[in-house]
Amino acid sequence: MNPDTSLVGKKIRQIREVMGLSRPKFAELLQVPPTTLKNYELGYREVGGAFLVALAQHPELHKYTLWLLAGQTIESAGQIAPEQDG
Repeated sequence: MNPDTSLVGKKIRQIREVMGLSRPKFAELLQVPPTTLKNYELGYREVGGAFLVALAQHPELHKYTLWLLAGQTIESAGQIAPEQDG
């Protein structure tokens, strides 16, 4: 398991949990199979570029893009971490 893959997966899970969505509902939101999402979250599979683009472009999720990819936030640009949401 690649540590970077595991970290991105953990962050995806944080986003999902903050939104209060089950894995199947979050997978449906991003149009991926629930098993694929599970593999991402657990670090068993590297997160694909198409998934990251879908997340970044989703109106409810794009606010987490910078945090997910770079570990940074810029609140003035609408880029936050899950723990800042609410």
